[in-house]
Amino acid sequence: MVRIEFVSDVEREERDMKHFGWLRKAAASVLALAMFAAAPAALAYSDANLEAPRAKNVVIDGDLSEWDTSRCLRIDSEKQIVDQIEHWDGEADCSMEIYAMWDEENLYIAAKVWDDTPFVYREGFPLDELDAIILFFSTNPNADPNRTAYEATDWRIVQSTDEYDFFNYIDRDMIADNLGWETQGEYGDELVFDDYEAVTVRDKEMGGYILESKIPLHNLSNDKIAQLVPAAGTTVGFDFSILDVDLPCPGIHSLRMQYSAQLDGRDRKPTMHNVDENPSLWATMTFVEE
Repeated sequence: MVRIEFVSDVEREERDMKHFGWLRKAAASVLALAMFAAAPAALAYSDANLEAPRAKNVVIDGDLSEWDTSRCLRIDSEKQIVDQIEHWDGEADCSMEIYAMWDEENLYIAAKVWDDTPFVYREGFPLDELDAIILFFSTNPNADPNRTAYEATDWRIVQSTDEYDFFNYIDRDMIADNLGWETQGEYGDELVFDDYEAVTVRDKEMGGYILESKIPLHNLSNDKIAQLVPAAGTTVGFDFSILDVDLPCPGIHSLRMQYSAQLDGRDRKPTMHNVDENPSLWATMTFVEE
């Protein structure tokens, strides 16, 4: 028996509307899933890592014979320039290689710096406008590598020298709650760290200088910020910049190269690779026994 159903025009229109409404919802769901799949993954520390062996009988004298210089990270590429690209004339003009060691109380940092006009320093100038090295360092091994804002345990440490005296600038202005550790040394001419040791040695053959330094880790703590105690196998956030200027001019930033940057084009600004505010862009450092 064949059953014939008569459907009015009104009923047919309502049925069609329901059918096409379901199709629109299905299409929207598929589109949303596709957009989610195509979205970039959340930022996290980069894959680059600096191994820092345990320090043994380190003497801060500019002689790197006790350092394993095969464990290093380098700045030497145009892609790493984040500011003043027009002032870079190649590796001999500005590049560097960095090394690290540790013990339970100190972070040791050494570097080879290639610079055809080294140690440009002027009294009263902000360190960001002179020859300097910037260290980015977390003292919290449990910090979220995906965090996009600085925490109280994230440190931006600018270090400069006129070849004889050393100066620190610890920038904390980007931290919402700095737990009582305020910005220090922003106007230059100040050694912020207690018990800090550093020395530089010119090397005319390489065309630059060697830096060797010791940063006591109690400087990166207070009664609210626990002191980092390094241990073999621990990994923390880390990155570094080099600033280079041949003739300082008030208000003009130095050429700046950032280790973790990989930029294209000639229009460069620090905000294009904003490690100054976003720790998820950093590389890492791992403390190892040997």
